[in-house]
Amino acid sequence: MITYDLDRRAPHQPKYEYLYRCIRRDVRTGALPAGTRLPSRRTLAAHLTTSVSTVEHAYELLVSEGYVVARAGSGFYVAPNRSQGVFEGTGDGLGRDDDPASADAPGDAGGKHVAAGSPGPGRAAGAAAGGHAFAGEPDHIDFRANWCSMDLFPAETWARIMRKTLSDRNEALFRTVPFNGLAELRRAIAAYLYEFKGMRCSPDRIVVGAGTEYLYGRLLQLFGPGTIIAIGDPGYKKLAQVSRHAGILWNYVPLDGEGLSTGFLRQNPADVVHASPANAFPTGIVMSAARRHELLDWLHADPSRFLIEDDYDSELRFAGHALPSLFTQDDSDRVIYLNTFSKTLVPSLRISYMVLPETLMDLYRSQMSFYSCTVSSFEQLALAEFISQGHFERHINRLTRYYRRQRAAMVDALAASDLARIATFQVPDVGTHLIASVRTRMSDETVKRAARRRSMNLAMLSDYYVRPVARDVHRIVINFASIGPDQLDLAVGLLADVFRDDIDRASRAGA
Repeated sequence: MITYDLDRRAPHQPKYEYLYRCIRRDVRTGALPAGTRLPSRRTLAAHLTTSVSTVEHAYELLVSEGYVVARAGSGFYVAPNRSQGVFEGTGDGLGRDDDPASADAPGDAGGKHVAAGSPGPGRAAGAAAGGHAFAGEPDHIDFRANWCSMDLFPAETWARIMRKTLSDRNEALFRTVPFNGLAELRRAIAAYLYEFKGMRCSPDRIVVGAGTEYLYGRLLQLFGPGTIIAIGDPGYKKLAQVSRHAGILWNYVPLDGEGLSTGFLRQNPADVVHASPANAFPTGIVMSAARRHELLDWLHADPSRFLIEDDYDSELRFAGHALPSLFTQDDSDRVIYLNTFSKTLVPSLRISYMVLPETLMDLYRSQMSFYSCTVSSFEQLALAEFISQGHFERHINRLTRYYRRQRAAMVDALAASDLARIATFQVPDVGTHLIASVRTRMSDETVKRAARRRSMNLAMLSDYYVRPVARDVHRIVINFASIGPDQLDLAVGLLADVFRDDIDRASRAGA
């Protein structure tokens, strides 16, 4: 029976990481020869007087890095070509990170031995073992990322449509793209909005652009200097950065349980309001019907006011029925509707669009039509075909089914984890994120640093506030979009390890 003293680990080093390093060292030195059968997880946990989850996490890391192989119904075995100090593919000898007690020393990168380009879960685990990610590479467990796996994107269908677009030799491929986008794509978007959102809008009022930030920049030019725009706090700070470059002022309006606080808004000198009634990121608040009417009352009280309805991921709804968009409820034609395909397709497909009120469209046409459309005709024609043939609708349905399962699995994993002893979870009905409120003595910055040491990228709710207050700290924004099913247990386990001291303290208090 292999024996390690887990109490010898470095301060704040997780037990599973210390155990992983001990076994890895013995494999590499030959103390555990190739083919050696390791004890079962329960047996080793009982022998070391630790939890089964500690052994599970250690074995997962060893398997992901190729030191150990798991054989169904048989157990875990030391892999071939991993002993006698030779690490396959690197030629490295034993380094300082082979001393388990020094595992979390600054600059100690156990993850450096993971082969560059190895796939998802293996790289996530490998980086977690070493304490930080590869230079220049994304974090391996990224709870901030809102992109989904390429496995969910209908790549073959998209490739076929792109080939067809080229073979058809549509003359639009060779002409200058109209300032507001190709008519084919604008017609497809208008038909989609009418069929699935009940929005009646002319294709002539749609403007296509390369991303939300680009379209915001054009809007800000339309509004001109001296305009004041109100946005919810917390909110999407990048838009405020875009506005500062355009010389436009932003005022922040707090959110409550029903959405943007119209009481504060009425005391605000804003001319334009930005709102996401279907899903106010990052809180996940869906604006109530009463609050929507109050917001429209504010809009109608002054004929010079406008409202930007940012509907960026309203398609991903998992419960209840969507309320009508503000665009369809406004009878004054002063709601600007904004949406993007980057969230529902792939981020690299930088295609967003806005539907402008007639008066603003006339102004845009006269003042902004000298700007070239920033999306290629090739991509626009392909997307128009993708939407018109029903592929986009089917893709959204697949995404929704997948994310519903992933959302439920994430909630179950969190509820079953040690983290549930010190946390409560707020799970919105829309979007791909939830919020964990954690009882911890650590500051939000300390939490993020602890996560980084485990190669996790975390966002705290306070990151999105301009003026965070005490109730907004210790709340994690968990985006599950980029966490695959095979990474789920590892990701939740690493997250719980960030708060291990708090969890142990709570356990002792409840004993």
